[in-house]
Amino acid sequence: MIENTIEKITKNEDLTYEETKQAFTNILNANATQRQISDFITALGSKKETVSEIAGTIDTLHQNTLNTEDNKNTLNKLGLRNDYSNSLNF
Repeated sequence: MIENTIEKITKNEDLTYEETKQAFTNILNANATQRQISDFITALGSKKETVSEIAGTIDTLHQNTLNTEDNKNTLNKLGLRNDYSNSLNF
C-alpha cells in the first residue's frame, strides 16, 4: 500500500486525507521498510503539502500518542528512526 502512495507523491500528485493517514499508520506500526519511510518522507518533503496531507499527518500522530496519568498527550520520543537520540523525527 505505501508503495502506491510513494509512487503518487513522486509524480507530484497530492494525497488524500485517508492516503496520508494510511501511510503514516503503516510507518508508525512498523509496516514499512526503512527505505519506504525514507522515500515517503523525502518525496512528501519535496512537494508543497496540502491541507489534507497536513491534517492526515496530524490526526495520525495524535491517534498514536500516549496518554499520561495527568491526561497530557505525549509522543514516542524515539520518533520514526528508533535511534534513541531523544529527538522527534517527523
